[in-house]
Amino acid sequence: PFISEEFKIDSSWKDMDSKMEQPPPYVHIRRNIYLVKKKRSNVDDGAGCTSCSSTCSDDCVCRVQCISCSKACRCSENCNNRPFRKDKKIKIVKTEHCGWGVEAAETIDKGGFIVEYIGEVIDDALCEKRLWDMKYMGVHNFYMCEIRKDFTIDATFKGNTSRFLNHSCDPNCVLEKWLHYFLTLQRLINRYAVS
Repeated sequence: PFISEEFKIDSSWKDMDSKMEQPPPYVHIRRNIYLVKKKRSNVDDGAGCTSCSSTCSDDCVCRVQCISCSKACRCSENCNNRPFRKDKKIKIVKTEHCGWGVEAAETIDKGGFIVEYIGEVIDDALCEKRLWDMKYMGVHNFYMCEIRKDFTIDATFKGNTSRFLNHSCDPNCVLEKWLHYFLTLQRLINRYAVS
């Protein structure tokens, strides 16, 4: 029978983490890897926008609905609603008190796209199994982002630098759920100011 058990992080882990010279190991990937059947959204990914202008402003129908313009859109190459092509330069750094994080390597405007959250896409059953396996092995770092029921992006083993943006003592980013998922800035950050 299933026994509900609370996750507890051992205080000695913080000491161990502070001694690590490299961030926790992971395989860097450029696109999500689906370990479960990919669910189709109500929006046809290949249809593109039908009412966009050539550059898509902030009031573009697709942008308002959190849909990134695709190659199938009638938009020009200068379309402003294709944020996933424009990752900001960020670098992984060791923070003084909070383990590993990132710093901006360039100025990022408020509301600006930073990076798409990438990892292995798993369902609830696999997510629960992984969490229990990690607890059993004494692993306390995991990088999961639940998007909706039966759809979690797990960047614990495979992911990109976005996995280091998942926590902060002074948060300055938010996760927005688009047809692609990425983080945007809540306020202006000058170079090297992300923690």
